[in-house]
Amino acid sequence: MRAAVIDKPHTATLVETVRPEAGPGEVLVRIAYVGLCGSDLEILHGTSAYLADGRAAFPHSFGHEWVGTVEEYGAGVTGLRRGEVVTGSTMIPCQACRSCASGHRNLCTELREVGLYGWSGAAAEYLVMPRHALVPFGPDTERPRPEHVLVEPLVTILEAVDAADPRPGDQVLVVGAGTMGSLAAAVLARYPVTVDIAEPGTVDHLPAGSHRDRYTRTGEAPSGYDIVVECSGAPGTLNAALDRLRPGGLCLLVGVPAQTETVEPGRIALEGIRIVGVRHGVDHYARAVALVDELGAGLIDRVVPLDEVAHAFEVLQLGRTRPKVVLSVA
Repeated sequence: MRAAVIDKPHTATLVETVRPEAGPGEVLVRIAYVGLCGSDLEILHGTSAYLADGRAAFPHSFGHEWVGTVEEYGAGVTGLRRGEVVTGSTMIPCQACRSCASGHRNLCTELREVGLYGWSGAAAEYLVMPRHALVPFGPDTERPRPEHVLVEPLVTILEAVDAADPRPGDQVLVVGAGTMGSLAAAVLARYPVTVDIAEPGTVDHLPAGSHRDRYTRTGEAPSGYDIVVECSGAPGTLNAALDRLRPGGLCLLVGVPAQTETVEPGRIALEGIRIVGVRHGVDHYARAVALVDELGAGLIDRVVPLDEVAHAFEVLQLGRTRPKVVLSVA
């Protein structure tokens, strides 16, 4: 089969490799589309934490945002039919450790992540997945579409919004209007809250009515927000986000900054500020599948053939006007 790999820093190529086979409890998926994100770009640049700590190495099989159709399945697999449109969890928990047993599968101590570490990526014609990590789109979805790759980032936003538990009248600031920030604005627009955006670039891709005001820098926004959802991961945004909160406010960290930032602990205590890290939303895939057609509209910049993977990464880094670049595999 054809597969795209990052074979060394700054180089992504197409290779021929062995088509995998589904074992017991596993499903062979024919991949249709793969989304590219910042985590893939960090691996391409050689700056990823997964490379630094040895969980990943070159050549690297990438791709963790994907949609495809069921091709074959192994013994013991039920509830799926051949040709059915499916996506799957990036996180593959062991389902046996203490965290998994307590309902916190995103904190699994034996975790593997598709296309990041411990499991092959989806930037290939076929991918094997455990049945328990797959979610079908249902009979009303006849074929995969590019926006379906947004299920994966959407589950993290659903986890964040659940953690925020927004109340009617809350004032919310979303920092960053990339894929995560745009989806956060779209989800929060379904709640009786007021949403502002801090984003230096244009926000023409955001759904109508998803936000009230836009600020080009986080520091330009007024203080007094009940909730700040930090989705950019940009340098200095944590303290800037905390400056925007009211006493007792909540800062949700969705973006993953690559640098260290110092926070004054006394301020956190005396102002009663809460900082919550959001580590994926492994339990929200079915919910995201039901919402993605509505919330993902307008976020795809372009669809690039798999054999032009190097160009796709160039567009991701330099040439986008909308958040998401997608590889077409089929």
